[in-house]
Amino acid sequence: MTTRKNPAIMKGIIYTRVSSDEQVKGTSLEFQEDLCRKYCEQKGIEIVEVFREEGESAKDLSLNNRKKFLGALEFCRKNKNQIEAFIVLRVDRFARNTEDHFAVRKILHTYGTSLHSVTEPIGNKPAEKFIETVLAGAAEYDNAIRIQRCKDGMLARINQGIYPYQPPIGYTCQHCKKRGEKKNEPDPPDEKKFLLIQKALKEYARGIHQQKEILQLLRQWGLKTVTGKNPTPQLVDRLLRKNLKFYAGIVMNPWTGEEKEGLHKPMITKEEMLQIQLVLSKKSRGLVTKHDKYNPSFPLRRTVNCGTCGIPLTGSSPRGNGGRYFYYHCQNKACAMYGKGIAKHVIETDFMDFLKHIVPKYKLLVVFKESMVDLWKERSIQFQTEIKRHKTYLSLLEAKRKRIFEMREDGSYTIEEFQQRKTEVEVEIETSENALKSHQIDDFDINKALTYMIDFIGSIAQKWPVLDPLWRRRFQKLLFPEGIPYFRNQGFGTVKTALIFEIIQTFTSQQSFSVLPGEISWNQIIDELEKWAECAKEAEGMEIPVSIHGE
Repeated sequence: MTTRKNPAIMKGIIYTRVSSDEQVKGTSLEFQEDLCRKYCEQKGIEIVEVFREEGESAKDLSLNNRKKFLGALEFCRKNKNQIEAFIVLRVDRFARNTEDHFAVRKILHTYGTSLHSVTEPIGNKPAEKFIETVLAGAAEYDNAIRIQRCKDGMLARINQGIYPYQPPIGYTCQHCKKRGEKKNEPDPPDEKKFLLIQKALKEYARGIHQQKEILQLLRQWGLKTVTGKNPTPQLVDRLLRKNLKFYAGIVMNPWTGEEKEGLHKPMITKEEMLQIQLVLSKKSRGLVTKHDKYNPSFPLRRTVNCGTCGIPLTGSSPRGNGGRYFYYHCQNKACAMYGKGIAKHVIETDFMDFLKHIVPKYKLLVVFKESMVDLWKERSIQFQTEIKRHKTYLSLLEAKRKRIFEMREDGSYTIEEFQQRKTEVEVEIETSENALKSHQIDDFDINKALTYMIDFIGSIAQKWPVLDPLWRRRFQKLLFPEGIPYFRNQGFGTVKTALIFEIIQTFTSQQSFSVLPGEISWNQIIDELEKWAECAKEAEGMEIPVSIHGE
């Protein structure tokens, strides 16, 4: 056992704590430490260490909540029988739970350390122990009262239709807590994020998208999280599940589950919320049932349209003497083709032939790839030039914005002139930033992307029959975004194909590219390649050998 060299001097540590950011910014910690030091001076205690707990709660003793406190206990353990005093301003700075208070006090006792309160007469005498017990119980009572008041206040906000917590993405947080204020108004919509999430929710309610497709759409539309990052699958899941009722204008009591009509602006209607819930549970008839969307017996449903009326063909399998007979047919009663079925093997054989017809020869695809890579190299130089130009212009605009603020401060601008000039320059900045983003695609490996795409497209007619039904339809949607018209006894009509096929068709007639065809941009080409790569990966478990937008 180690003993102190100078038994005449008592050694101790000081522990101070505040439980909110507002107190940290003030003088509470310094005030506590100052009184503790004066106490040690009066009692002849040598201060060995000071432990400051900033903005932490004394509700429990978990490491994540009170790191400095546990650090102080560990310090006493390592210096057993050397630290005799654990000094706090008041007992409630030590713990707000009677059971924890005496449990920790007992631990300190085994280390040869006693608890000292600067403002309260506690100690080892019977009367002092009694007072300490009363004070520890009072601290626990005070903490319970605070929790109940907080709960009552939050419940009052909920009953008013105001969400008392930080709002989900799509709404602007008012940061009332940081300002020490109570939230008395509903959270307003975030001007940009609100519309994007609203659009995504309405799309999902239609029952034709998977969550991964919604994620892809949100990324394409430019949604960013509060921290400026791209949306994740977890974020989409929160939008559709955890935050769905809030988006429908509902505020829920977390203790009872009771729902209240919220005062905030809803993104979707109650009907749309129910539709999304049905889609998620796969109980929505005619929208997301497995038979409707993924029936392997009719892989061309919802892809092939009636050539007469344009309505997507459906399928049926009536039973006859020879078993079941499979037919595609038009479901539009007003159409001349209603009731006139097309044998499954006929239309699917025609589809296979159609795929072979539209897929370019492999040699042509290779030449096309080489031309695209050459054009990309030329454009990359222009991209870098444009990027430098936009960055320079942005620097000038930022300087201009700074001058506008300075002129407002020195009185050169009235408030109206300042607001007008500020708005003008900020619009210019946003426009220039968007233009800069459109050119920052030089990290995309187009050579690998094209190699991957060409290998896949070149064999798609052979791969289609063996694909999983779920991913087969996704390929069909990518190949024929508007569906394929089919005429009974005639075959397929004119069809709009994927963007990449249109580009290849243009190349076929020119045999080379000096510029991109029509109004097509490089961003559109990259997005198209991303779709092909993502679908192929999901359908066949292939790795994507490309660097897509730096992700």
